[in-house]
Amino acid sequence: MKTFAEDLEDNLSFIEKYERIINSHLVDFIAENLWETLPKDLRTELEQFENEPNFSHLTNYCPTLRSIIDETFSLNLRNNPKVLKLEDLPSTLLKHASNWENNCLQASQNDFMKDKKRYEISVLSKVVGSLAADKRTIVIDAGGGKGYLGTYLAEKYSVPVLSIDSNPGRNSSAINRQKLMEKKKNQSFSLTRHSVQFIDENTDFSKLVECHFPNWSADDYLLTGLHTCGPLAHAMIKSFINSDALKSLCVVSCCYHLTDEFLTTRINFTKTMRMLAQQSVERISAKNCEYPVSIFYRALLQVLLRSLGIPDETVGRAAPTEDFPSYAKWALEKIGLPSHKSPSDNDLTNLQKKYSEYQWKLNIFQTLRAHMGAVIESSIILDRFVYLEKSKKCSKLSIVRLFDPLLSPRCYAIIALK
Repeated sequence: MKTFAEDLEDNLSFIEKYERIINSHLVDFIAENLWETLPKDLRTELEQFENEPNFSHLTNYCPTLRSIIDETFSLNLRNNPKVLKLEDLPSTLLKHASNWENNCLQASQNDFMKDKKRYEISVLSKVVGSLAADKRTIVIDAGGGKGYLGTYLAEKYSVPVLSIDSNPGRNSSAINRQKLMEKKKNQSFSLTRHSVQFIDENTDFSKLVECHFPNWSADDYLLTGLHTCGPLAHAMIKSFINSDALKSLCVVSCCYHLTDEFLTTRINFTKTMRMLAQQSVERISAKNCEYPVSIFYRALLQVLLRSLGIPDETVGRAAPTEDFPSYAKWALEKIGLPSHKSPSDNDLTNLQKKYSEYQWKLNIFQTLRAHMGAVIESSIILDRFVYLEKSKKCSKLSIVRLFDPLLSPRCYAIIALK
């Protein structure tokens, strides 16, 4: 069986092969004829099924498409046999969390969480609470936000948590939420403390813990974070390697577009490629290649802007989508084009008719890119795993799929123990 390092090399080779498709902007799909970036044999196959909306159907009848999709499946972490699922974790690790499902289902609305967040917090707490259960461990929640994880761990597992966020406003919200919970539930959450701190690879976690838990004698610290944005995940990983006090790490990352650093090689993905990694191929597949018409309208608008000699503009959201003339006039007004220079409704309708075939092509193109985006995400996570592995600081190291990707697309955790 290949190592994760070898998997990473395979992923990077795939990404290099299809970089023109991956590193493209949908707004330019019509204006720059991005359909032509697809391999010729693939275009020929697909065009035999023009206007076929069912992507799964196309993969059954287009062998070139099927081959590419199969390759993305083989490179996607979801299908990697070395990636663990929650139920694969040792029973000794999870023995303290046998009633977590009931805890989640019985959770009161007084926790002020939406269902998706409650689901994520309850699952992550199952792992973190079990890792901390047998020792006098203090959990450090990096990017703690409103303190959801800290209060849940304190209430369900009696684990002390220092929730750290760099934003004073979020820190204040976390403290206010905790006070409201104490009032609603008539109980103390004294095991959860909050701190405003920017975390980097040199953060002194021992000093922070001593400040907020001055009377607590801890055996070690567990550093965790749920959907840590951008460079925070890298800071946590480097801190874990650098700090003798940190003995455990459990990080679920997110917002790949906010960091351009690759830890193990000099290869860096563009922002466009990292944005693609944020796509959920599972959700897109479930919708069967159905995209909002606004995506097609935006690509069509790009053709119009260039014909008017207008440089690239950011249009934003909230445009009317009942028809293209309404969309285009809203966009042109927003960017400041005088009304007398705006094309007529008839001209705009004719423009849409001229390029109508591109709507189907765009949907197919983007669905294919979404499958490739899963390879980008896998590469980012594999890079972090390999970096930790090469540090020689980990006695145990795993990638674990914690969440159902349909419910929570950023579903992978890296768990490391020294």
